Amino acid sequence: MAKRIAGAVSAPGRARFGSSPKLILTLVIAAIALIAEGVIAGGFALSGVGSRAIGMGGAFRALADDWSAAYWNPAGLTQLEESEFNFMLVAISPRIQYTPQITYGGLEVGYRNGLTRYPNDKTTFIPDVSGFFKFEGFDEYTVGLAIFVPVGLASEWDLFNPTPAMDIRNPYAWYDHKAVLSVIDFHPTIARSFMDGKFSLGAGLSIQRGKVTFKKTYLKPSGIPIPHEYLVIDSELEGDGWGYGANFGLLFKLSDKVQFGLSGKTGSTLKLEGTATQELYTFDNEDLKNSLLSRATTEAERQQILFLFTTENHLATPDGKADIKTPADIGFGLAVKPSEKLTLTGEVVYTKWSSLDSILIEMDGSDPSGQPAEDTPIMLNWDNTVRFSVGGEYQLADPLALMFGYYLDPSPVPDETFSPLIPDLGDKHSFNIGAALGFSDFELSYNFEYISFADRNITTLEDVNDDGAFDNYPGLFESTLFASHVSLTYRF
Repeated sequence: MAKRIAGAVSAPGRARFGSSPKLILTLVIAAIALIAEGVIAGGFALSGVGSRAIGMGGAFRALADDWSAAYWNPAGLTQLEESEFNFMLVAISPRIQYTPQITYGGLEVGYRNGLTRYPNDKTTFIPDVSGFFKFEGFDEYTVGLAIFVPVGLASEWDLFNPTPAMDIRNPYAWYDHKAVLSVIDFHPTIARSFMDGKFSLGAGLSIQRGKVTFKKTYLKPSGIPIPHEYLVIDSELEGDGWGYGANFGLLFKLSDKVQFGLSGKTGSTLKLEGTATQELYTFDNEDLKNSLLSRATTEAERQQILFLFTTENHLATPDGKADIKTPADIGFGLAVKPSEKLTLTGEVVYTKWSSLDSILIEMDGSDPSGQPAEDTPIMLNWDNTVRFSVGGEYQLADPLALMFGYYLDPSPVPDETFSPLIPDLGDKHSFNIGAALGFSDFELSYNFEYISFADRNITTLEDVNDDGAFDNYPGLFESTLFASHVSLTYRF
């Protein structure tokens, strides 16, 4: 097992494999680069990094004594005597449902109001490879490279189905709303201890590679009377890019039984570029087409009418780019060891979500109607939050430890910009329990997490920035989530 607060039993001596440290580092980076693609295939945002830290409810800033300290509190890396490589398999079972109540001017436009909808939310198995490679030869400094996946969010829905009265000619896309965001963090870190190991400082640089997919239905005025007043456009943007940030931390041991930690991170901005695929669905109503043509006064009007009634949909692929911000945060934690076998932790974290006011997708090229593609703002206006976490670890026997934890995390998303694409419904209550078994150079752990979300009932359709497009999804949202984490850590 990893070393705990002073006074815990040290791990026995371990046999060594003959692998070169440089070779191991190369293999770790290659594995993460390959497997990270699987992380964005499904699931929702997780509760942090590292199975053990998650098992303690994320109350880990004051302990920070394994590889995940690079994420929680880099000062804790001074407690590591070896490099650590971690493979984790996460099974996520979300249980979210949405009953829409969306009308335009009191009219039903295709969201099947009153009918409960479910996302593509089958149980998803997500591999995650992370770790911290410690460089040798830096004397009193701990210097190394951590690699982890701090964000793995995906949500996919069938929300929009054109009503028969809209006379859409071709079958509409099945999953028409989708959001996927993943970030891989390459994290060079340095830490140093002072005062005979009682006080430590650490800092890391986040070099982040991000990927995003954003798909949504857009309704654009057609100039034709009800019920054909809107053109239906299915738009999907895929992009990737880089961002940079940093984190810092300190750890202070008041005694062999009490220590506290303070850590935080700067915000960062992922600069993403990609291509949008936009499809405009045409109308199928010969009587309406002929009636409109009979009233057309110019050739341009005739061509526009014929354009809207062609047998094939119209496609366009404009380029797009967007800056996505991640918030700064700061947290304080306390770890207490009331006995040789029991460690208790707690922390409070303030996150500045208000930096996420909006995302502007800037478009370059033409839309399916042949007009210049319009920039698309995604309004957020998120609120700052304070998260509370408590956790514990009990050394049941020399190789076996039990973990338990709880956190309360308010949702930063206000009603006026809430979307099922980011399923943060309301205040989250997370309950965790797990176990870790150490043997030789390995540690095998399991953690079960249950998250209960407060229901959210949104009654008013909002256009926050007065651009003619709604920014939220009225209706009733309900959700719970179950997750299992199986983790294997190798120390070398």
